[in-house]
Amino acid sequence: MYIGKFAALTGTTPKTIRFYESIGLIPEPSRKGNYRIYDHTYVETVKQIKRAQDLGFKLSEFKLLMQGVNIKRGLPASVIIKAISMKRDQINTEFKKLQRMDEQLLALQNELKNTDC
Repeated sequence: MYIGKFAALTGTTPKTIRFYESIGLIPEPSRKGNYRIYDHTYVETVKQIKRAQDLGFKLSEFKLLMQGVNIKRGLPASVIIKAISMKRDQINTEFKKLQRMDEQLLALQNELKNTDC
């Protein structure tokens, strides 16, 4: 299939598809003359990448995890699982940090309520 149909199936644009190729998230497809020819192998991969972006992932995070990974048959689930695990760790760390900050703000608020300021 040509890039327009591929982009439509993945909910992206041809520009996005070309960008993903340029940074190595998907391999360059075969060509027929000047036209890129895609098969269905990467439709799910691109959908997963877009979903991950919607959940707060940066493309640079995926790119880092994909170093040395063979993506000729699509993005391996192990890469996505590792990325999810890392993102959840980051979220939990940030959550704990925000909880401590909230506790400190509440303590300051209570201190200020009990002063004559």
